[in-house]
Amino acid sequence: MPLYTYIAAFKGATYVAQDRKSNFRGFVTSWASEMPNNALPGLTPSLRKELGEKAYRGEFLEVPNRKHVWRKAIDLSGEEFVLYAIQTEA
Repeated sequence: MPLYTYIAAFKGATYVAQDRKSNFRGFVTSWASEMPNNALPGLTPSLRKELGEKAYRGEFLEVPNRKHVWRKAIDLSGEEFVLYAIQTEA
């Protein structure tokens, strides 16, 4: 299975996680449950819950001019949570 690197950005903070998955869309269980509570300081418990509810909605978009890099933006109470999924190795 490929190794994916996930970069999450929210309110000026970032968090990076990695996991082997058959495809990058299975990201929530890969990093959200393992993310320390203080990793993204603006991600309050209620926003974390909202993220869990919205994470599988919508699609990832390929990042133009990049191979094996996808981006997804999720609205969390008016703030943009951005997640990049990068296939790091096959």
